[in-house]
Amino acid sequence: MRCILCDMPLSLPHQGICCQCVKNLPKFNKVCHQCCLPHSLSTDICYRCRAKKPYWDELIAVSEYINPLKKLIHHLKFYRKIELNTALARLMFLAWYQRREVDALIKPDLVTCVPLHHIRYWSRGFNQAELLAKPIARWLNRDFSPYLLSRQPTMQDQKNLSLTERIANVETLFMCHQDLSHKSVMLIDDIVTTGNTINAISQQLKKCGATSVHVVCLCRTVL
Repeated sequence: MRCILCDMPLSLPHQGICCQCVKNLPKFNKVCHQCCLPHSLSTDICYRCRAKKPYWDELIAVSEYINPLKKLIHHLKFYRKIELNTALARLMFLAWYQRREVDALIKPDLVTCVPLHHIRYWSRGFNQAELLAKPIARWLNRDFSPYLLSRQPTMQDQKNLSLTERIANVETLFMCHQDLSHKSVMLIDDIVTTGNTINAISQQLKKCGATSVHVVCLCRTVL
């Protein structure tokens, strides 16, 4: 088994990406711990989140939406390279663990994922967020609830909408189907762009009683 980035032999084949390539991945400079966007304040939370607090509590990403992760996500989603899921999930888990060391994060009570638009699910055959979330839940030794959330089938795909349209579209886009009283939730997605989708989901999760929502993704688009 060889590293999927540099093609060098792996001492631990199941990792998928060698330690050197992990070290060489693009790193964020100082980012807000809540929205994972760059900021210059001395505090962990940026002025944007102070002015308009999102419904989620913390957002952790591996890198910006740039290569090499951008290319790997593209291969996973559009070329059906589902064997990449474990290696990519490991990067997400490592990012969460590193933040845990700094912020003393607690393990979530359950792990879930952003549901895929039904047309995309039918055409693709899988939900990439679900593929990433499953091994993370296993490594955390926590319940995995891939169908905790549903996406309304009549709504338009976010990818095809403008920023203003996206905000309006997500308000009634998701439903949560479980009582989450006194439970903390880890929400998994591959890419966070505007944050509108995860904000709408986090709102639903908290309406159902979730005490906290921590979002973990591979890439955060810096707008």
